[in-house]
Amino acid sequence: MRGIIMDALFAAMKADERVFFLTADMGINLVERFAESYPSRFLNVGIAEQNLIGISAGLCNLGYRPFAYTISNFLVHRPYEQIRNDVALHGYPVTLLGTSGGFDNAPLGPTHHVVDELGALGALAGIDLYCPSSTNCARELVGRLIERERPAYVRMPKDNFDHPALEGETAYLPGSGRQTLIIGYGATAPACIAVQETNPAVSVLICQRLRPLDEEVVAGALARHDQAIVVEDHLAASGVYGALCRLAMEYQIRCRVRSLAPDNYSLQVGASPRFYQARYRLDKGGIEEMICQP
Repeated sequence: MRGIIMDALFAAMKADERVFFLTADMGINLVERFAESYPSRFLNVGIAEQNLIGISAGLCNLGYRPFAYTISNFLVHRPYEQIRNDVALHGYPVTLLGTSGGFDNAPLGPTHHVVDELGALGALAGIDLYCPSSTNCARELVGRLIERERPAYVRMPKDNFDHPALEGETAYLPGSGRQTLIIGYGATAPACIAVQETNPAVSVLICQRLRPLDEEVVAGALARHDQAIVVEDHLAASGVYGALCRLAMEYQIRCRVRSLAPDNYSLQVGASPRFYQARYRLDKGGIEEMICQP
């Protein structure tokens, strides 16, 4: 997904002279073409994430549309005050491009596991949250962000995933039954869809815009099912599970909303994201187990 979004951003810089790309000492063999082709609209601030956000906000005052890129844990937590004061309070159209969300940086341990950034940014008013789950969405996302001109954060999964039914920012894949709806996004989307391929009675909802949710589509999907299982590589209460519980209450939907997500910061070392997906049962087998539990 990261490469697809970077390709779209590179094309946008050619088409729109307002687009400005910044990075915090990240992206070897990925960002060099930006520096070479658009040196006046590219800046590597170094390992200085607070400056990354402050400069991005300042560029908005000059009419630019900044895209700021680095690893999500450094992009969100280290400059949190600057995101709040310099971007959110003013509604500046800065797009935060975060890589290595969830357990993508598995062997680097909990300091580099990003399972709480959606909650951190969700606590700030006015920042839209995205997590592309398909190559189609990733290709179109940069253009939408430029058009909307709002503060935004994009959680970019490292792996590519393509599925013809994942169109738009919220994709509902109805099954033949009404008992179970599986809801996922980003890295969990492939496992959710794999469950439906084995069990066609199960419905799947893939959210690629996490805030604001498409309430009409999401509420409609919840209302059609007895239970919904939210599968996410993020702490549940501050993730999509918490948002869906609130939505179900507001719409008075009689659907049991359940969570399948990490519940702590793991100090166990795993060599790949699959280690943590299995540990927290975010894989196909874990989802199937959850469906059968009372």
